[in-house]
Amino acid sequence: MLTPGYTSYHNRIQYQRYDIKPLLRQENRISVGLGTGWANGMGWVQGIARTDFRPSLIAWIELSYEDGTQETIGTGTDWAVFTSQVLFADMYNGETIDLCAREAPVGNAVISDIRTQLVEQTGEWITEHERLAPAAVLHTPMGETVLDFGQNMTGYVEVRIRGPRGSRMVLYHAEVLDRDGNFYNANYRSARNEMTYVLSGGEDLFKPAYSFQGFRYVRLTEYPFDTVDPNCFRGIAVHSDMKRTGRFCCGNEKINQLYHNIVWGQKCNYLDVPTDCPQRDERLGWTGDAQVFCRTAAINFDVERFFRKWLGDMALEQGADGSVLGIVPDCFHDTPQKTTRISAAWGDAACIIPWELYQAYGNLDDLRTAFLLTAGFVGTPYLRIQFPP
Repeated sequence: MLTPGYTSYHNRIQYQRYDIKPLLRQENRISVGLGTGWANGMGWVQGIARTDFRPSLIAWIELSYEDGTQETIGTGTDWAVFTSQVLFADMYNGETIDLCAREAPVGNAVISDIRTQLVEQTGEWITEHERLAPAAVLHTPMGETVLDFGQNMTGYVEVRIRGPRGSRMVLYHAEVLDRDGNFYNANYRSARNEMTYVLSGGEDLFKPAYSFQGFRYVRLTEYPFDTVDPNCFRGIAVHSDMKRTGRFCCGNEKINQLYHNIVWGQKCNYLDVPTDCPQRDERLGWTGDAQVFCRTAAINFDVERFFRKWLGDMALEQGADGSVLGIVPDCFHDTPQKTTRISAAWGDAACIIPWELYQAYGNLDDLRTAFLLTAGFVGTPYLRIQFPP
């Protein structure tokens, strides 16, 4: 999900490998959906920080034949470009998917002028995890219809539905209800977290491909039926594919609930980068937040690979004087809002996190690498992954 993750785009772009052999048939077609993504989608204040990267793709297929010969098929100007049924997509604002829309050709691909280093993704992949049914369908004092999934999560809602062709569903997301029991999402600031679906008239399955939300409650602002079938909805938790390694339970239910909240807080904020929040128009890798929690994170989950990738981003974002910025990756690169917070706790992440990971996993090579990177030796093999010819 949300491939290939978030990184320091002005220094490198990640790629991923997939085994497509089980998918091959006599006749084959490869198509890739391309959205604004992390590079264009992250940064608050109505998009001030967003880069001028155009959505671009590089891909290749490596074929090995039974006679021992090999062939590589790569992207180029012979690839066709089409519109899709995803009419709008944004990390903060959600998506519009119209299953009545026709795909239309818009020409052939053009060569991008982006020049950067390509590296194979080193961090954990983002995957789907828990699937939660609605705990209740609420009707608020203001007359709103709201689904309560019973748990704050990061991810999205999957909808399976059959309805009249061209009818619409509009979903908004929130973490809490207000004191009167009404839907409340003012804390999301400018992030709309809005999903709009247009039904095909057949059996439809909807879920976003280019965005995620932090939520517990979902308001059905538009819905094609008078009554809501909760069985049509599932909340899907999405985060980096980390293995659970630590658990805790005691005789005090309040403490158990506190620990439950801590674990879900980690799952909600460990989505390729260690973020401060998963819902509003931010969701950024604040270095101070990451270093405060990294010891607990390493108890709850195996986060060695997760942080190995992010520490590489941190090294790439360091200033010439060795200073560590408040946000990694730095979405404010070369903008007037560039992160200038150089202070204790935030800058200390470059020292504290590698040490805590060493304490947890005993990997001396990673500790040495972190020292070399933060000392400015960014030419180490840690970052310079060989790109295939």
